[in-house]
Amino acid sequence: MPDDILIMVLSLLSVKEAVLTSILSTRWRFLWCNLKTLNFDARQALDNIDNDFRFYLSERYKYTKQVNGVIRSYNHPTLHHFRIRFYLTCEYTSVIDEWLKFAVKKKVESLELDLETNQKNYLHNTFNYSFPSRLSDKSTSHILIFPSANLESLKKLYLNSVNVRESVLGELLTKSAHLESISIHGSGYLTHIHVGGRDLKLKHFEIVECPHVVSVYLSDFGIESFTYVGQPIDLHLSGLPNLKNVVMSQGVAGLSNIVFRQISSCASTLQTLSFKIYHPMKFAKLHSICQLPNIRKLTLTIVVRRDNCLLDFASLVNVFPNIQTFTIEVRCLL
Repeated sequence: MPDDILIMVLSLLSVKEAVLTSILSTRWRFLWCNLKTLNFDARQALDNIDNDFRFYLSERYKYTKQVNGVIRSYNHPTLHHFRIRFYLTCEYTSVIDEWLKFAVKKKVESLELDLETNQKNYLHNTFNYSFPSRLSDKSTSHILIFPSANLESLKKLYLNSVNVRESVLGELLTKSAHLESISIHGSGYLTHIHVGGRDLKLKHFEIVECPHVVSVYLSDFGIESFTYVGQPIDLHLSGLPNLKNVVMSQGVAGLSNIVFRQISSCASTLQTLSFKIYHPMKFAKLHSICQLPNIRKLTLTIVVRRDNCLLDFASLVNVFPNIQTFTIEVRCLL
């Protein structure tokens, strides 16, 4: 059987299972090193920890040992996708740094650091791992020097419970010429986010549950989709001719005149909108809202109490005259 087919079979296995095939024969010994994806998703271990936290230390030891063992043996020159998923804090900064250096050295295209999957812990970001700076910034003690040429391969970046400074975000955008997608969840450092410039290749930008964000300014580049989930912010969108999809959830300001004003500058290009709305009875009635004539799909996720009335949302028909799909998901609080 040709190696290409065997590698295809290996790609269907977990990393641990694929590495174990190296004991089958001499031919299989290094075959797994041709995998372009290293997905260290510790789903089963995390389930064990969620059921009984006493498993945490032993599972963490096994996880870090497995990742270190694999990257020491992996000898392919490039890597398409590298994913870490485990509960890890700043206590493991030096270990995670080594994993990052490995991925960047392999010219990784898609990088995921998912260090916290328990959504309830987003506010406790003091102990988050901090994404390192490339530059010698006196205010930043955590510095790694990434070769610029290797960062140019990065196309997708997903960070969960990883603290990111605005300066580091700017460096990533500047040094990663082909970066198309950034998702940042649960970062404790971001406050004022400015992303713009016609040289950017960024198409998808996502900010979720970053509790200290105050403002987001996006301008003059080819972004296609933007997601924001968190507390109400000062949002400015300008010069974004390709922006077609927006997902918004701004706490109790989930859907209001203010939110519509924030996205009105992109009224001519937007095609799909999604809002998450809390306690609709608290909203002022929607009025003086400009029409969004190109919206074809609208999704509302509404968190209500038993006595909430949803009739006010009927007025949305006037805002979206050409809507084709209108979905409402209602979640009831007892």
